[in-house]
Amino acid sequence: MNRIKILSVATVCSGLFVSLLNSTHCFSNETAVTGESTNKTKKDSPSNHLDFANEQYKQGLNYAKYGLYDEAIEMYKKSLVLEPNNTDAYKNMGIAYAQKGMPDNAIEAFLKVIERKPEDFDTHYNMGAAYFDKGAYDKAIESFKKTIQIKPEYKSAYFLLGIAFAKVGKYDDAVKILKKRIEFDPNLAMSYSNLGIVYSMKGSDKEALAEFRKALEIDPNHENALYNIALLSDKTGNIDEAIQYYNRTVEVNVSNSDAQYRLGKNYIKKKQYDDAINAFQTAVMSDPSNIEIYNDIGNAYKAKGMAKEAEGYFSLYKKQSSKTKKAK
Repeated sequence: MNRIKILSVATVCSGLFVSLLNSTHCFSNETAVTGESTNKTKKDSPSNHLDFANEQYKQGLNYAKYGLYDEAIEMYKKSLVLEPNNTDAYKNMGIAYAQKGMPDNAIEAFLKVIERKPEDFDTHYNMGAAYFDKGAYDKAIESFKKTIQIKPEYKSAYFLLGIAFAKVGKYDDAVKILKKRIEFDPNLAMSYSNLGIVYSMKGSDKEALAEFRKALEIDPNHENALYNIALLSDKTGNIDEAIQYYNRTVEVNVSNSDAQYRLGKNYIKKKQYDDAINAFQTAVMSDPSNIEIYNDIGNAYKAKGMAKEAEGYFSLYKKQSSKTKKAK
Protein backbone atom coordinates (compact mmCIF):
# COMPACT_ATOMS: atom_id res chain seq x y z
CA MET A 1 0.00 0.00 0.00
CA ASN A 2 1.39 3.38 -0.99
CA ARG A 3 2.11 5.70 1.88
CA ILE A 4 1.61 9.33 0.98
CA LYS A 5 3.60 11.56 3.26
CA ILE A 6 2.27 14.88 4.48
CA LEU A 7 4.54 17.60 5.73
CA SER A 8 3.56 20.95 7.06
CA VAL A 9 5.28 24.09 8.22
CA ALA A 10 4.57 26.03 11.37
CA THR A 11 5.55 29.58 10.54
CA VAL A 12 5.24 30.65 14.15
CA CYS A 13 8.30 28.49 14.79
CA SER A 14 10.70 30.00 12.27
CA GLY A 15 9.75 27.71 9.42
CA LEU A 16 10.29 24.44 11.23
CA PHE A 17 9.16 21.52 9.06
CA VAL A 18 6.94 19.02 10.84
CA SER A 19 5.85 15.46 9.72
CA LEU A 20 2.21 15.01 10.26
CA LEU A 21 2.31 11.30 10.02
CA ASN A 22 4.38 11.31 13.15
CA SER A 23 3.02 14.47 14.41
CA THR A 24 5.08 16.72 16.70
CA HIS A 25 3.81 20.26 16.46
CA CYS A 26 5.76 23.35 17.13
CA PHE A 27 3.78 25.61 19.42
CA SER A 28 4.16 29.35 19.71
CA ASN A 29 6.41 30.48 22.51
CA GLU A 30 5.42 33.07 25.08
CA THR A 31 7.59 35.32 27.22
CA ALA A 32 6.95 36.83 30.60
CA VAL A 33 4.74 39.89 30.37
CA THR A 34 5.21 41.25 33.87
CA GLY A 35 8.47 42.66 35.12
CA GLU A 36 10.12 41.94 38.41
CA SER A 37 8.95 44.35 41.08
CA THR A 38 11.57 46.44 42.87
CA ASN A 39 9.21 47.65 45.59
CA LYS A 40 9.86 46.40 49.12
CA THR A 41 6.73 44.91 50.65
CA LYS A 42 5.79 43.12 53.78
CA LYS A 43 6.22 39.36 53.75
CA ASP A 44 2.51 38.48 53.59
CA SER A 45 1.24 41.36 51.48
CA PRO A 46 -0.72 40.66 48.26
CA SER A 47 2.00 42.44 46.28
CA ASN A 48 4.64 40.09 47.66
CA HIS A 49 2.51 37.11 46.60
CA LEU A 50 2.30 38.49 43.07
CA ASP A 51 6.06 39.03 42.97
CA PHE A 52 6.67 35.49 44.13
CA ALA A 53 4.14 34.13 41.61
CA ASN A 54 5.88 36.03 38.85
CA GLU A 55 9.28 34.65 39.87
CA GLN A 56 7.92 31.09 39.80
CA TYR A 57 6.38 31.76 36.40
CA LYS A 58 9.69 33.05 35.04
CA GLN A 59 11.48 30.01 36.44
CA GLY A 60 8.99 27.88 34.56
CA LEU A 61 9.83 29.72 31.34
CA ASN A 62 13.54 29.11 31.92
CA TYR A 63 12.97 25.39 32.53
CA ALA A 64 10.90 25.13 29.35
CA LYS A 65 13.60 26.94 27.39
CA TYR A 66 15.96 24.02 28.07
CA GLY A 67 13.35 21.31 27.51
CA LEU A 68 12.77 20.62 31.22
CA TYR A 69 9.01 20.44 30.82
CA ASP A 70 8.18 18.56 34.03
CA GLU A 71 9.99 21.18 36.07
CA ALA A 72 8.39 23.96 34.04
CA ILE A 73 4.89 22.58 34.60
CA GLU A 74 5.54 22.32 38.34
CA MET A 75 6.59 25.97 38.51
CA TYR A 76 3.60 27.13 36.45
CA LYS A 77 1.28 25.26 38.84
CA LYS A 78 2.91 26.86 41.88
CA SER A 79 2.63 30.27 40.25
CA LEU A 80 -1.05 29.74 39.51
CA VAL A 81 -1.80 28.89 43.16
CA LEU A 82 -0.73 32.44 44.03
CA GLU A 83 -2.00 34.11 40.85
CA PRO A 84 -4.83 32.00 39.31
CA ASN A 85 -5.65 34.59 36.64
CA ASN A 86 -2.25 34.49 34.94
CA THR A 87 -3.33 33.36 31.46
CA ASP A 88 0.28 33.30 30.28
CA ALA A 89 1.06 30.64 32.88
CA TYR A 90 -1.85 28.50 31.66
CA LYS A 91 -0.80 29.05 28.06
CA ASN A 92 2.80 28.03 28.64
CA MET A 93 1.74 25.11 30.80
CA GLY A 94 -0.39 23.89 27.89
CA ILE A 95 2.57 24.24 25.54
CA ALA A 96 4.76 22.26 27.94
CA TYR A 97 2.18 19.47 28.17
CA ALA A 98 1.94 19.40 24.38
CA GLN A 99 5.71 19.11 24.06
CA LYS A 100 5.55 16.15 26.47
CA GLY A 101 2.97 14.44 24.25
CA MET A 102 0.10 14.96 26.70
CA PRO A 103 -2.58 16.62 24.51
CA ASP A 104 -5.47 16.16 26.97
CA ASN A 105 -3.60 18.07 29.69
CA ALA A 106 -2.59 20.69 27.12
CA ILE A 107 -6.19 21.18 26.02
CA GLU A 108 -7.33 21.57 29.64
CA ALA A 109 -4.78 24.34 30.16
CA PHE A 110 -5.63 26.06 26.87
CA LEU A 111 -9.32 26.06 27.78
CA LYS A 112 -8.43 28.02 30.93
CA VAL A 113 -6.88 30.68 28.71
CA ILE A 114 -9.85 30.82 26.35
CA GLU A 115 -12.28 31.15 29.28
CA ARG A 116 -10.47 34.34 30.23
CA LYS A 117 -9.36 35.52 26.77
CA PRO A 118 -11.79 34.12 24.16
CA GLU A 119 -10.11 36.05 21.32
CA ASP A 120 -6.60 34.66 21.95
CA PHE A 121 -5.94 33.27 18.46
CA ASP A 122 -2.59 31.71 19.41
CA THR A 123 -4.30 29.59 22.03
CA HIS A 124 -7.07 28.52 19.65
CA TYR A 125 -4.34 27.43 17.23
CA ASN A 126 -2.36 25.59 19.90
CA MET A 127 -5.50 23.85 21.10
CA GLY A 128 -6.28 22.83 17.52
CA ALA A 129 -2.79 21.37 17.20
CA ALA A 130 -3.31 19.44 20.46
CA TYR A 131 -6.61 18.04 19.19
CA PHE A 132 -4.84 17.15 15.94
CA ASP A 133 -2.15 15.28 17.88
CA LYS A 134 -4.73 13.10 19.63
CA GLY A 135 -6.59 12.41 16.38
CA ALA A 136 -9.66 14.49 17.26
CA TYR A 137 -9.75 16.10 13.83
CA ASP A 138 -13.30 17.49 14.01
CA LYS A 139 -12.42 19.45 17.15
CA ALA A 140 -9.12 20.49 15.59
CA ILE A 141 -11.05 21.86 12.63
CA GLU A 142 -13.26 23.92 14.98
CA SER A 143 -10.20 25.41 16.69
CA PHE A 144 -8.38 26.24 13.45
CA LYS A 145 -11.53 27.82 12.02
CA LYS A 146 -11.80 29.98 15.13
CA THR A 147 -8.13 30.96 14.78
CA ILE A 148 -8.69 32.13 11.21
CA GLN A 149 -11.93 33.87 12.14
CA ILE A 150 -10.06 35.98 14.71
CA LYS A 151 -6.91 36.40 12.61
CA PRO A 152 -7.49 35.67 8.90
CA GLU A 153 -3.78 35.94 8.06
CA TYR A 154 -2.72 33.20 10.53
CA LYS A 155 -0.86 31.09 7.94
CA SER A 156 -0.07 28.01 10.02
CA ALA A 157 -3.74 27.44 10.76
CA TYR A 158 -4.50 27.05 7.05
CA PHE A 159 -1.93 24.27 6.71
CA LEU A 160 -3.25 22.23 9.62
CA LEU A 161 -6.89 23.00 8.85
CA GLY A 162 -6.45 21.73 5.30
CA ILE A 163 -4.79 18.54 6.46
CA ALA A 164 -7.41 18.01 9.19
CA PHE A 165 -10.13 18.29 6.53
CA ALA A 166 -8.28 15.65 4.49
CA LYS A 167 -8.03 13.38 7.53
CA VAL A 168 -11.83 13.30 7.85
CA GLY A 169 -12.36 12.84 4.11
CA LYS A 170 -13.47 16.40 3.32
CA TYR A 171 -11.14 16.69 0.36
CA ASP A 172 -12.87 19.59 -1.41
CA ASP A 173 -12.69 21.66 1.77
CA ALA A 174 -9.03 20.66 2.16
CA VAL A 175 -8.23 21.75 -1.40
CA LYS A 176 -9.95 25.09 -0.88
CA ILE A 177 -8.07 25.83 2.33
CA LEU A 178 -4.67 24.73 1.01
CA LYS A 179 -5.14 26.88 -2.08
CA LYS A 180 -5.84 29.79 0.26
CA ARG A 181 -2.54 29.02 2.01
CA ILE A 182 -0.77 29.19 -1.36
CA GLU A 183 -2.18 32.67 -1.91
CA PHE A 184 -0.23 33.87 1.15
CA ASP A 185 3.09 32.38 -0.06
CA PRO A 186 3.04 31.38 -3.76
CA ASN A 187 6.69 30.31 -3.64
CA LEU A 188 6.47 27.76 -0.84
CA ALA A 189 7.08 24.31 -2.32
CA MET A 190 5.54 22.48 0.60
CA SER A 191 2.14 24.09 0.01
CA TYR A 192 1.95 22.60 -3.48
CA SER A 193 3.18 19.24 -2.22
CA ASN A 194 0.48 19.12 0.46
CA LEU A 195 -2.16 20.12 -2.07
CA GLY A 196 -0.93 17.34 -4.36
CA ILE A 197 -1.27 14.83 -1.54
CA VAL A 198 -4.90 15.81 -0.96
CA TYR A 199 -5.63 15.47 -4.67
CA SER A 200 -4.03 12.03 -4.56
CA MET A 201 -6.14 11.04 -1.54
CA LYS A 202 -9.18 12.24 -3.47
CA GLY A 203 -8.22 10.02 -6.42
CA SER A 204 -7.35 12.95 -8.70
CA ASP A 205 -3.90 11.72 -9.71
CA LYS A 206 -3.53 14.07 -12.69
CA GLU A 207 -4.08 17.13 -10.51
CA ALA A 208 -1.84 15.64 -7.83
CA LEU A 209 1.02 15.16 -10.26
CA ALA A 210 0.68 18.76 -11.48
CA GLU A 211 0.99 20.08 -7.92
CA PHE A 212 4.02 17.89 -7.15
CA ARG A 213 5.73 19.21 -10.28
CA LYS A 214 4.97 22.79 -9.21
CA ALA A 215 6.68 22.03 -5.91
CA LEU A 216 9.76 20.77 -7.78
CA GLU A 217 9.85 23.90 -9.93
CA ILE A 218 10.36 25.86 -6.71
CA ASP A 219 12.56 23.31 -4.95
CA PRO A 220 14.04 20.56 -7.19
CA ASN A 221 15.15 18.67 -4.07
CA HIS A 222 11.79 18.63 -2.31
CA GLU A 223 11.83 15.12 -0.88
CA ASN A 224 8.10 14.55 -0.55
CA ALA A 225 7.29 15.78 -4.04
CA LEU A 226 9.97 13.51 -5.50
CA TYR A 227 8.78 10.54 -3.48
CA ASN A 228 5.11 11.07 -4.28
CA ILE A 229 5.80 11.37 -8.02
CA ALA A 230 7.65 8.06 -7.73
CA LEU A 231 4.59 6.54 -6.02
CA LEU A 232 2.29 7.77 -8.79
CA SER A 233 4.68 6.36 -11.40
CA ASP A 234 4.66 3.05 -9.54
CA LYS A 235 0.87 3.10 -9.50
CA THR A 236 0.67 3.52 -13.29
CA GLY A 237 3.34 0.89 -13.96
CA ASN A 238 5.93 3.35 -15.26
CA ILE A 239 8.91 1.49 -13.80
CA ASP A 240 11.65 3.62 -15.36
CA GLU A 241 10.16 6.88 -14.10
CA ALA A 242 9.52 5.35 -10.69
CA ILE A 243 13.18 4.31 -10.45
CA GLN A 244 14.26 7.78 -11.56
CA TYR A 245 12.25 9.55 -8.87
CA TYR A 246 13.02 7.05 -6.11
CA ASN A 247 16.70 7.57 -6.89
CA ARG A 248 16.28 11.33 -6.74
CA THR A 249 14.47 10.92 -3.41
CA VAL A 250 17.27 8.89 -1.81
CA GLU A 251 19.87 11.30 -3.19
CA VAL A 252 18.14 13.95 -1.08
CA ASN A 253 17.69 11.62 1.91
CA VAL A 254 19.54 8.31 1.88
CA SER A 255 17.68 7.32 5.07
CA ASN A 256 14.27 7.32 3.38
CA SER A 257 13.73 3.59 3.89
CA ASP A 258 10.39 3.52 2.06
CA ALA A 259 11.96 4.98 -1.08
CA GLN A 260 14.95 2.62 -0.83
CA TYR A 261 12.67 -0.39 -0.41
CA ARG A 262 10.42 0.54 -3.33
CA LEU A 263 13.49 1.28 -5.41
CA GLY A 264 14.69 -2.26 -4.75
CA LYS A 265 11.30 -3.68 -5.72
CA ASN A 266 11.44 -1.87 -9.05
CA TYR A 267 14.99 -3.00 -9.72
CA ILE A 268 13.76 -6.57 -9.22
CA LYS A 269 11.18 -5.96 -11.97
CA LYS A 270 13.99 -4.78 -14.25
CA LYS A 271 16.12 -7.82 -13.24
CA GLN A 272 18.81 -5.47 -11.94
CA TYR A 273 19.49 -7.69 -8.96
CA ASP A 274 22.72 -6.10 -7.70
CA ASP A 275 21.05 -2.68 -7.64
CA ALA A 276 18.06 -4.23 -5.88
CA ILE A 277 20.23 -5.82 -3.19
CA ASN A 278 22.04 -2.53 -2.55
CA ALA A 279 18.75 -0.67 -2.22
CA PHE A 280 17.25 -3.33 0.09
CA GLN A 281 20.35 -3.41 2.31
CA THR A 282 20.29 0.37 2.67
CA ALA A 283 16.57 0.22 3.46
CA VAL A 284 16.99 -2.36 6.21
CA MET A 285 19.76 -0.32 7.83
CA SER A 286 17.35 2.63 8.05
CA ASP A 287 14.38 0.52 9.12
CA PRO A 288 15.37 -2.82 10.72
CA SER A 289 11.75 -3.42 11.71
CA ASN A 290 10.77 -4.11 8.08
CA ILE A 291 11.67 -7.81 8.16
CA GLU A 292 10.12 -8.39 4.72
CA ILE A 293 13.28 -6.87 3.30
CA TYR A 294 15.28 -9.96 4.31
CA ASN A 295 12.96 -12.12 2.22
CA ASP A 296 13.32 -9.72 -0.72
CA ILE A 297 17.12 -9.81 -0.50
CA GLY A 298 16.93 -13.60 -0.44
CA ASN A 299 14.80 -13.59 -3.58
CA ALA A 300 17.26 -11.26 -5.32
CA TYR A 301 20.19 -13.56 -4.51
CA LYS A 302 18.14 -16.58 -5.60
CA ALA A 303 17.42 -14.90 -8.96
CA LYS A 304 21.18 -14.35 -9.33
CA GLY A 305 21.75 -18.07 -8.80
CA MET A 306 23.47 -17.51 -5.44
CA ALA A 307 21.62 -20.16 -3.43
CA LYS A 308 23.86 -20.06 -0.35
CA GLU A 309 23.50 -16.30 0.12
CA ALA A 310 19.78 -16.56 -0.58
CA GLU A 311 19.30 -19.26 2.05
CA GLY A 312 21.12 -17.11 4.62
CA TYR A 313 18.64 -14.27 4.15
CA PHE A 314 15.63 -16.62 4.06
CA SER A 315 16.79 -18.08 7.38
CA LEU A 316 17.22 -14.59 8.81
CA TYR A 317 13.72 -13.71 7.61
CA LYS A 318 12.23 -16.79 9.33
CA LYS A 319 14.12 -16.03 12.52
CA GLN A 320 12.96 -12.41 12.63
CA SER A 321 9.37 -13.44 11.78
CA SER A 322 9.40 -15.92 14.67
CA LYS A 323 10.62 -13.23 17.07
CA THR A 324 7.89 -10.87 15.93
CA LYS A 325 5.18 -13.48 16.45
CA LYS A 326 6.46 -14.30 19.95
CA ALA A 327 6.55 -10.60 20.84
CA LYS A 328 2.87 -10.32 19.96
